Order: sequence, then structure tokens, then C-alpha cells
Amino acid sequence: MRILRDQRGQVMVETAIAFPIQMLMTLAVMQFCLLAVGKQVVNYAAHAAARAALVGDDPERAAEIVCSPIAGSNCTGGGGTPIFMPGWGNLPKSIQSQLKTTTNVLNPLDDGDKMVSVEVQHEFELILPFISATPFPNWHPIWGKIVKLGPRGVVHKVLTQTVSIPQPWDGDLIGVRGHEIIPDVTSDGS
Repeated sequence: MRILRDQRGQVMVETAIAFPIQMLMTLAVMQFCLLAVGKQVVNYAAHAAARAALVGDDPERAAEIVCSPIAGSNCTGGGGTPIFMPGWGNLPKSIQSQLKTTTNVLNPLDDGDKMVSVEVQHEFELILPFISATPFPNWHPIWGKIVKLGPRGVVHKVLTQTVSIPQPWDGDLIGVRGHEIIPDVTSDGS
């Protein structure tokens, strides 16, 4: 009987040691998965911004619309007007997305090289407890370079993506004549 009690105590001690480590590893894997989703969304936001720049729309607005589902909490304290989408209403978290997403057109439309390049940066919030905690001001042992936003210092990882897409027409000519990539099409179908 005494042997059983000693083993039960040993199991409790082992659990008390192993559980916090296992929980921390599980939360880290979950945060990595959320970060991977965030990177994919920022990648698509860069593509949407490049496409918007290509057709003459606002690339900043296109990136903000795409990044609104991953914008996180309103830790920056700034106010603003939510993005209104016809048929959908105001986009949730669109104010946070406007504050946390920046767009830079690196290669504008019709500058002669027939390419449009856009860079999108989004401050992605690391949301899981203990995983986002760090004593360093702008660095985390797992996530690398970070920024802390707001009065509470909410930890964010800056995700950056650059996309270049070709301009499928020549702005100086009618149709596609003279374009290096798209062949000319004659009126007789050849």
C-alpha cells in the first residue's frame, strides 16, 4: 500500500513539471499556425493592392479590406471611419486594419517597364498568452523582430509582402500592339 502512494505522488510531480512545458509548446504551435494564416492574408493583400494599382484604384484601400479579418484588437487607440462594403455593411475590424496596414507602390503604373510592384506591411497581433510576452522592447526570442503598440504594449509581428504583376497592355498604344509579353492579334483572327 505504501508503494502505491509513493507512485501517485511521483505522477503528480511529473505532471506538475511536464504540463506547463507541454502547454507552452502547444500555444507556440497554435501561434505559428495563426502567423502562417496571417502571412497568407498579407500575401493576398499585396496581390490585391497591386491589382488595384494596375486598374487605377486605391491600393491602400484594397490591402486594408483584405487585411481586416486579421487586424486583431484595437490596441492603437486611434479612431476612424469603418470601411463600408455595399451589400455587406461596415467591415468588422476595418478601423484596426486601416491603422495597422501600410502600402507602398514601388513601381507605379506606366513608368515604362510594364510592371506594377506594391509592398504591403501589416502589424499582425500575437494573441496567445505567454507566447507574446517578452522583456525586450523590439525583439522576441521566438518571433524575432516585433513592435509593441498601444499603452499596454501589445506585441505585433510586422508581416511584409511585395508583389509585382505585369501590365497586360501598353498605355500608349491601342490594344496590345507592341507589348513584349502579349502577342498582337489581327482582325482576321491570325
